[in-house]
Amino acid sequence: MFRRIGYTLAGLALALGVIVPVAAPVALAQSDAPLTLLVGYSAGGSADLAARIIAPEISARIGRTVIVENATGASGMIALQKLVNGAADGNTIYYGGFDTVAVPMTNAKVKINWEADTIAIGRTTTTSMAMVVPAQSEHKDMAALIAAAKAAPESVSYGSPGIGSAQHLLGEIIAQRAGVKMLHAPYRGGAQVTNDLLAGVLDSAVLTLSTALPLAKEGKIRVLAVSGTERAAQLPDVPTLSELPGLNGLSLPLWQGVFAKAGSKPDFVTALDKAIAEALATPTVQKRYADVGFTAAPLASATFKTFVGQQAATYKGVIDSAKIVSE
Repeated sequence: MFRRIGYTLAGLALALGVIVPVAAPVALAQSDAPLTLLVGYSAGGSADLAARIIAPEISARIGRTVIVENATGASGMIALQKLVNGAADGNTIYYGGFDTVAVPMTNAKVKINWEADTIAIGRTTTTSMAMVVPAQSEHKDMAALIAAAKAAPESVSYGSPGIGSAQHLLGEIIAQRAGVKMLHAPYRGGAQVTNDLLAGVLDSAVLTLSTALPLAKEGKIRVLAVSGTERAAQLPDVPTLSELPGLNGLSLPLWQGVFAKAGSKPDFVTALDKAIAEALATPTVQKRYADVGFTAAPLASATFKTFVGQQAATYKGVIDSAKIVSE
């Protein structure tokens, strides 16, 4: 279940064959032991890739080896539970996003509260989701898709990678705001959603931007709108949902960041917060994130906590109104 990879500045530079200039390391007072960065998904996935970009950067700036550990299962909750059950000794942190907040809201078996059990250290990235249709679809824009759903309730389907996923919530919010009923088709992963969309089994789907971009470039799908606060740089002609009539102000980005266990010492949190901000300010890190479909989007600890709280309120609103329950 677990896969661990350690990063040190010297090892990274040796692997790349270059000398990497960085700020002088700031030693963390709590420990000189390796720092474990827990990731709730398997190696090679988007969360894992994003964590592995920031891990060596943190290591270089705090003077400690950072080990990425994949503790997979339960929509990221195995890793989060491992953080919460562990000691607040400054030796373990967690890389999480939407699931950190939303899964405990939909699954009563998960007894974790992000606000009480963790400290939001710093946001690292954001990306958009995309409402898409097959290239041959008669729905040329969001207005046409919504009109079809309004004309015949539950006649228009949309796929997501599972009940309670961010993609599911976005579809529900769109339907609620537009005053229509769409047919949700939950799958066990994003790959199956894409396959059925391309086969014409689904009328539409909510995909991550990183998944949608290559398909759009190949002419296999049409992107109707994106969920971020701004238009995607790669799709400048595609509107955000918030630009559309009836959906004004709707923004639901996917985001990721670093969390520590509640009770961790302030100097530990401050040092990590500083290291993350410095790393995200570098063009190299920004490009590496952009290459895999993310935007480097730093938020310092206090601001990050406020952001997560705002997102949590949005998630809870749609989960409660749509009575979304997952297992």
